[in-house]
Amino acid sequence: MAVKTIEWNDDRVIMLDQRLLPHREVYRVCRDYNQVANAIRDMVIRGAPAIGVAAAMGVALGKNPAHGGKFVLGAAAHAPSLLGEA
Repeated sequence: MAVKTIEWNDDRVIMLDQRLLPHREVYRVCRDYNQVANAIRDMVIRGAPAIGVAAAMGVALGKNPAHGGKFVLGAAAHAPSLLGEA
C-alpha cells in the first residue's frame, strides 16, 4: 500500500505527520498558509522535495474562494515570506 506524504484536497493540504513514523500513520490537515508554515517549522513534513511542495501548496492556500479564486493581496504577499522562514 502506497503512503501519500502530501496531497491537495478541497482547498486543504493534507500531510503525513512524519514525526510519528513508523509507529503511527497520522495525517494533519492544513486549511491556511499559517498552518502549513507551522507544520514545516514543527517538522511534520520532512525532506527538501516534500517541504518545497508543502510551501507551494501553502502559498496556494493564500487564495480566497470568495474572491473568485484570486489571491487576497495580504495573504499573497505574506504567505511566501512566512513559508520561506519556516
